[in-house]
Amino acid sequence: MNKTFNDLGVSAPLLKAIDDMGFKTPTEVQSKAIPHILNNEDLIVMSKTGSGKTAVFGVSMLQMTDPEAEGPLGLILTPARELAVQVDSDIHKMAKYLKHKTTAVYGQHNINVETQTLKKGVSIVTGTPGRVFDHISHGSLVTKNIRFLVLDEADRMLDMGFLDQVVRIIKTLPKDRITLLFSATMPPEIHNICSRYMQNPTTIEIESQTKTVDTIHQVYYRVNYNEKNTQLNRLLIVEKPESCMIFCNTKAAVDRVQSFLTKKGYSSQALHGDIPQSKRLNTIQQFKQGKFHILVATDVAARGIHIEGLSLVINYDVPNDKDNYVHRIGRTGRAGHDGRAFSLVTGDDIISLYEIEEHIGALVPEEELPDESTFNKALVEAEQWIKTNSLKDKAPRSTSSESTDIKKKSSYSKDPQKTPRSKPDYSRRPVTQGKPAGKSLSSEPRPERINKGNAIHSDKRPPKTTPVAAGISKPPIRSVSRHVSPNKTQGLPSNDLRRSAPVQSSNKVQTSGVVNSKSTANTSKTNKQSVIKKILNKIFGR
Repeated sequence: MNKTFNDLGVSAPLLKAIDDMGFKTPTEVQSKAIPHILNNEDLIVMSKTGSGKTAVFGVSMLQMTDPEAEGPLGLILTPARELAVQVDSDIHKMAKYLKHKTTAVYGQHNINVETQTLKKGVSIVTGTPGRVFDHISHGSLVTKNIRFLVLDEADRMLDMGFLDQVVRIIKTLPKDRITLLFSATMPPEIHNICSRYMQNPTTIEIESQTKTVDTIHQVYYRVNYNEKNTQLNRLLIVEKPESCMIFCNTKAAVDRVQSFLTKKGYSSQALHGDIPQSKRLNTIQQFKQGKFHILVATDVAARGIHIEGLSLVINYDVPNDKDNYVHRIGRTGRAGHDGRAFSLVTGDDIISLYEIEEHIGALVPEEELPDESTFNKALVEAEQWIKTNSLKDKAPRSTSSESTDIKKKSSYSKDPQKTPRSKPDYSRRPVTQGKPAGKSLSSEPRPERINKGNAIHSDKRPPKTTPVAAGISKPPIRSVSRHVSPNKTQGLPSNDLRRSAPVQSSNKVQTSGVVNSKSTANTSKTNKQSVIKKILNKIFGR
């Protein structure tokens, strides 16, 4: 194994850039893979997460491509948007002292901005299969000059259903190219792609006694389902991690755990597929910068996203996929640093844990949860850690009356010469001349005013008095009832039903214009017969 990057044949500008990034000596996969790529060979790399794969293809492509040539010259396909952004960022850092231009294209990002960037000319494009194929279909991504194709996390792209798009992309590329495939596992579908679209590839497999990083301290705690949140809080207090990722199996669980941590006062963020892409990228960036120290995530963030110096991973849920356990805890203990991984295991999860142990070829020991005395002691010692990881204090909210006063003061402060208007004194208003000074309603005693008001708003208003001509007798006024029995309205027109009066005992009714009900019915019947007769005459021409 070579000792330095210089021994691998890396050029001086790249040596300086990777030294600035903190890479002093190459990892095992870098030492074995880079010479084959520099020798123009197709390569299959099977390596665990966090082994330094990005530098393998990043350094090689930058050294073997001309930034002045018509591009793009390199295409990197990744399964996740976050991974595409991170890979592009790492390659951009490696090209610090070169003239190469790079960009990332992915879903939920402005495709017009991406198109403009591609038109300006780039050397290396990193992206998700769906968005890359969109650009190829629209003609904004020209593939005729591509010399390098990188399939990163190929098994994950298979799991996410991107394999068909990957194949369609490969068919648009020149056959004279170097193809590099990186995968933690080698399913038959991936093996088929290698045999069909790669030219005599060399396979490099980085073996280890276990499938997890040896420097990670792995333990599990037996808990009841309803006490997960409580024990999670106690473990955080006892362990006091500098940075921590908490993994859940579902998006809903991520939201619940993050909400619980917020209520406890922790500064934490959530990361899952339902969160907008821009916010997810911003969350990852802030976590890397140490602006908050606890990130709750689904497995969307478990692969390929490198968090420098992550000290603790907690499996709030035991993963459903055994490989996801490897990728989750692979976030910590990178580059030879010590890491810790805890799992909260319920009675329903114990069989899944045994399967994981068989899968990784190692036993995960059980530890006792911290007792009350240990927790209380740690709580005293963790005062500074709690202060560092707590939410920032918010300013107290003002009451409605205070806010109203503030608004009034602010409106007055805009114009220093403006003074608030005083309320008018109506008692000093002079009596208007020319109008008789009558007695106002407000000057009456309260009982009289109430009675008068009731009289005004009463439904039983007094009848209107209209002048009656001399010698003409006025018919008596009938009472009006809102509810009238149907048997008392026979013979009245339909529009008068609401105002019908009780039927008098005598045959004659003393109201003008209203006839006996029987005669009215006969008249109505006669009218109907005459109408029908007229209609028949018109029809038959009589």
